[in-house]
Amino acid sequence: MKKEIVLSFSTITGECEVEAVGFKGKSCEQATKFLKDTLGKMTDFKRKTEWYEENLKAHGYIKSNLCG
Repeated sequence: MKKEIVLSFSTITGECEVEAVGFKGKSCEQATKFLKDTLGKMTDFKRKTEWYEENLKAHGYIKSNLCG
């Protein structure tokens, strides 16, 4: 998936909404930090499903101890 940062501005209030698309885990925070520093005070922060995902690599096996 392509990574991009989408900015939406309200012509009425002047507020800016920042959305990080295609990022997983906390990498969206790192990618948008420069905007937070530049634009100023953040009033709201919403975590999308991708926030809770980690970049995992499949190793071809799974270790499990589900049966005790």
